[in-house]
Amino acid sequence: MYGAIALGSTAANACDRYAEERQHAQSGAYVQTDSMGAAPKNITTVRLKAPKQLIENSAAAMSVRQPGVLFSINDSGNDPLLFALDTTGADRGVWRVLGATNVDWESAAVAPCAPAAPTVSCVFIGDTGDNNSRHPYRVIYRAREPVASGGRDTIRADALRYVYEDGPHDVEAMYVAPTGDIVLITKRPLGGGGGRLRPALVFSIPVSAWRSKALARAKLVDSLPIVPGSAALRLITDASLSPDAKHVAVLTYAQLFVFSTAPTGLVDHRVSPSVCNIVPLGEQQGEGVTWADNRGRFAFTSEGHKVPLMLANCPLP
Repeated sequence: MYGAIALGSTAANACDRYAEERQHAQSGAYVQTDSMGAAPKNITTVRLKAPKQLIENSAAAMSVRQPGVLFSINDSGNDPLLFALDTTGADRGVWRVLGATNVDWESAAVAPCAPAAPTVSCVFIGDTGDNNSRHPYRVIYRAREPVASGGRDTIRADALRYVYEDGPHDVEAMYVAPTGDIVLITKRPLGGGGGRLRPALVFSIPVSAWRSKALARAKLVDSLPIVPGSAALRLITDASLSPDAKHVAVLTYAQLFVFSTAPTGLVDHRVSPSVCNIVPLGEQQGEGVTWADNRGRFAFTSEGHKVPLMLANCPLP
C-alpha cells in the first residue's frame, strides 16, 4: 500500500482554443452544420462516488474480466494514477503506476496483455496527448489489470516509446486490436491540399514493438470518414473496441461514430457507420467512451471532479 496520493498540477491543459466550443456543448447551443445522427436512448445519469484525486476522468476502458468495472485516468500534469469505478458509480480502487510519468495521459484501453495469452488482461494507458504537436516521442504504458476491490495500491507498468512516421500528432483515441496491435486516431484538424481539411488519420503500432527496446514507429494505415474541424465540436476524444471486436466506437465532443471492423480490428469501410448525437447527454466536457455491452450500450465520462457517468444506447451499423 502506498498511503496518501499527492495531487499533481492540473494547469497544463486548462485551456485550449476549443474551450469555447466545449462550453457551447455544455449549454446546448450547438450550431448544426449537418445531420447530427440518431438520438441516444435509455439515458441514465450515474452519480460518482469517485476518490477526490480523480479530477479529470479523461478516458474510459471497461474491464472484460470484472463485470461493470471501468478504468479511468487524469489528464496532463497529474500523478500517474489509475482509477477504477463501476457502472453504479462506486469507487473500486486507485493505483499508483510505477515506472510511469503522466506528461499528457489522454487514452486508455483494456485488452489481453498479449495475443498468445488471451485470458491475461492488461490496462493500456496512452501518454498520447500533444496539443501543440511538439513532443519528439510519446509513450504507451501496459500494466496487468488489477483486481478492483476498492483499495489503494501500486502496479508496475512496461513502457513503449514511439514516434509517428510523418511527425508528431495530438491523439486522444486509442484501442488495442485483436492482433495486439495498438491503434491510434488523430484528434485535431489537419491541413490538406487546396486548403482542405484531412480526414482523421489512423496509425498502428505492431504488437512486436513490446519485445524491442528501440523506439517504435506508428505507421499510417487508414483514415476515417470523420474530418476534425469540419463542424463545431468535431474533435476526436476517444475510441473503444467492442468486447466482441466487431465494432469500434469513435467519440467527438458532439457525436459518437460506430464502425464495423475487419478481423484486423481496423474499420471495415464496406459498411457505413452509424452516427449518434450525444449533445442530449449534456456532458460538461465529454472525453471518454467505453462499451457496457456488445449491443450498443455505452458509458461516457466527462472531465471535472465527480461529474456524473452517463449511460446510453446508440445504434450499431
